[in-house]
Amino acid sequence: MIISGRHNVELREFDQYGVVMPDYFSMDGVPGKVYFRCERQRATLSTEACAASWRRADELNDGQCSACRLCPVGAVHAGEVAASMSPLKGTLTCARCHRTSGRLIGGHRCPSCYNREREVLRGCNAKGTAPVKAGRLDPRRLAYNAGGELRHLRLPISADMDELIVAVLRDSRSRVSFAYNSRPPAAVRQARLW
Repeated sequence: MIISGRHNVELREFDQYGVVMPDYFSMDGVPGKVYFRCERQRATLSTEACAASWRRADELNDGQCSACRLCPVGAVHAGEVAASMSPLKGTLTCARCHRTSGRLIGGHRCPSCYNREREVLRGCNAKGTAPVKAGRLDPRRLAYNAGGELRHLRLPISADMDELIVAVLRDSRSRVSFAYNSRPPAAVRQARLW
């Protein structure tokens, strides 16, 4: 512990991935097991039990181990150091309107957004008039890094780039990073004036 002025600052140990690791200890009478105090479950757990709880929460997503679902310590104990910690992972979140739904059509959008998309493609709604609330739908492509490899998501019809980002965060099981290309396309670039 470092004492500087009136503030007490406790040094914590970080692993190589930047996760704050807990203090480990062993118990008398239990050889070969390593324990730690889990603040999420408010319990003393072995590293094996922590890894099993994290895997169960990550795979099933049934709410039984909801405290373990996005835990970075559990991911390290399970050996999944590049696991996605997005709160959208594994949920039934519509990529277009960002609302949770009971089901996703095509694994991507809720029934309401699907119906609005069909109206835009047909050019009329159920009353026979042009759709008012739905915006323009265009093809888009997103490049992202997932688990150390470059991947692309292409959608023939999407409302905006947020739709693609939400879809990647929801569907990817590994850690995701996005980059922005600030260089404009060749058709937009301006030549030198002087």
